[in-house]
Amino acid sequence: MNDRRESVFRQLGPVEVPGSHVLRSLEDNEAARGAAVALGLAPNPVQIKTWDNVLALRVIAALNPERDAPIVDLGCRSGILLTWLDQIGYRRLYGCDLRQPAPPLRAALKARLWQTVAAGTAAYLRHRQRLVKASVEDTGFPAGGFAVAASMSVIEHGVDLSRFFAEAARLLRPGGTLIVSTDYWPTRIDVGELRRFQVSRGSDRIFDREDVVRLCDIARSVGLVGPASLDLEAGHPVVSSSGFSYTFLLLLFRREDRLKGPA
Repeated sequence: MNDRRESVFRQLGPVEVPGSHVLRSLEDNEAARGAAVALGLAPNPVQIKTWDNVLALRVIAALNPERDAPIVDLGCRSGILLTWLDQIGYRRLYGCDLRQPAPPLRAALKARLWQTVAAGTAAYLRHRQRLVKASVEDTGFPAGGFAVAASMSVIEHGVDLSRFFAEAARLLRPGGTLIVSTDYWPTRIDVGELRRFQVSRGSDRIFDREDVVRLCDIARSVGLVGPASLDLEAGHPVVSSSGFSYTFLLLLFRREDRLKGPA
């Protein structure tokens, strides 16, 4: 990573792991977009998804300065994270998705984001042999070798949470980091039978405060240490999709030295 990027990461400061973060305003997302520009990253075609991906990048860069650190993106299709990691020099990148993994080229082409097209293509060509069609609950990747597992806006799409966290714990080496972002609002939002991706294995959901507490309990039961306290207050519902308004939540977990079995 070049000196300019290292300077930007230092200015942004550390992100505590384990930890919890809620997107509370559009200004927070705009600040993240500014950070992405300062880092020289390709624009994310889904602009509202800049905040959580920049946070994830900051965590990864701070905890894993070595660029050969193995990192896996669980549910990576059309996400920007692997492209950004490739841009800052990471060279052992893996990913899986229920659909054949690919960078967000179609959306970038539609928006005429040529830098994103070029960066996404380069990342795909460099890492395509480690991108597989598989579920996030059963990836097929080897156990205990990953420094980081990330899953950005995936678990709300019909994912079996117990199996997901067990698989993430299996993949991570002791002390490794799990980064999860998802749809969130403090109080219950009933989305009915909404399924935004037909390939999903269940209906979508927007996690509420009680859901997040249960989610962290599931993670803890398989050896993933979550935040000691959860800051789950929300500001404005800055995300709007399929007629529902909510925000995003990002959770950071650390893999314990000794892996636990399922609860």
